[in-house]
Amino acid sequence: MIIKNSNIRRSIFENRYVIFVIIFAIILALYLIRLLNANAKEKLSVKNSETQNTIVETQRRDTSSQAVITQTEVAESVQQVNTKVIESFITYCNQKEIEKAYALLTDECKEKVFYSNIQYFKQNYVDKIFTRQKTYEMQAWVNYYASQTYKIKIMDDMLSTGKVSTSQESIEDYYTLVTKENETKLNINGYIGRQQINKEANNNGIQVKILCKDEYKEYETYDIEIKNTTTNTILMDTQEKASSIYLVSSNEKNYSAFSHEIDRTELTIESNQTKTITILFNKLYSNQAIMRKVVFSDVIMNYEEYSRVEDKKQYTNRTTMHIEL
Repeated sequence: MIIKNSNIRRSIFENRYVIFVIIFAIILALYLIRLLNANAKEKLSVKNSETQNTIVETQRRDTSSQAVITQTEVAESVQQVNTKVIESFITYCNQKEIEKAYALLTDECKEKVFYSNIQYFKQNYVDKIFTRQKTYEMQAWVNYYASQTYKIKIMDDMLSTGKVSTSQESIEDYYTLVTKENETKLNINGYIGRQQINKEANNNGIQVKILCKDEYKEYETYDIEIKNTTTNTILMDTQEKASSIYLVSSNEKNYSAFSHEIDRTELTIESNQTKTITILFNKLYSNQAIMRKVVFSDVIMNYEEYSRVEDKKQYTNRTTMHIEL
C-alpha cells in the first residue's frame, strides 16, 4: 500500500519508534496469550489424570478381599480372577456386547433370572441399567469355598459422562462368582446360586424328595418332587394357615413359605401321580444359619373326603412330612 498524503508519511516517520513499540507489544501479548493457553491445557490434562487415578484407587480400595458377612479373606488368586470376570462383564455391558456379557453368566442364572432368553437379558438388564457408560465399586460380601458374593455399586462413569452419580442414582446389586471345572462365571441380579440336595422322606405312602434349592438375596426356592402311592388324592397343604410349610434352621428358627402364592392344584396330588413343584420361602441370604429340614405340617390324606367337610378345621385325617436336608 502506497501512502500518497505527505502529512501522513511525515507523521509515521516522526512516530516510527512509538509504532514499532506498539507492534512489538502486540506480538509479545499474542505470544503470552498462546503460552498461557498451553499451560492451562497442560494443567487441565494433569488434573484429569489425577481425577482418573483417584477413581482407580477408589475402585481398588473397594475391591476388598475381606468378606463383610463371613469375615473371611478371599484368596489373592481367587480375588484376581473374580475381579477380572466382573470387570469384563461390566465392560461388555457398557459396549453393548450382549453375547459376550451373557456368556459370562452361569446356566442357572440364565434359566432362573432371564428365562434362558438372551433378548430378555438385554432388554431387562443391560438396556435398563447401562443407559450411559457405567463404572462400579465392589466389596467382598460372602466368601465360601466354591463361590464368592460381592456387593456391587454401579454408577455413571464421571470421565465419560461428565456427571457425578448420587447415591439415589447408583444401582446396587450382588454378584456371585461360581467356579466349576476351572471356569468362573457370574450369578447376578440378586441371584446367588443353586445347590443340589436330593434328600427324601416317606410317610404313609407319600414320598417327598427335595431336588435342589436356588438362593436369592431376598428369598430361597426349593424344587420338590412329590409322589403319591396311596389310593386317595392328597393335598400337601390346606393353606388354612400362613406358616404350615416352613424351613427349620440350625438355630431352630422357622422360615415360612409363601404358601398363599401356590395354586391349590399344584398342591393336589392324585393317586399314583408324581408332581414337581417349586416353593418360595421367606429366607434372606446370609451365613447365620444352615437350613436343616423342610416341613409340610398340614397334609390332607384324603382330599375328596376333606372337600365334603363343611368345617375344614375339624377334619382330622392329616399328617406331617419332615424332609432332612
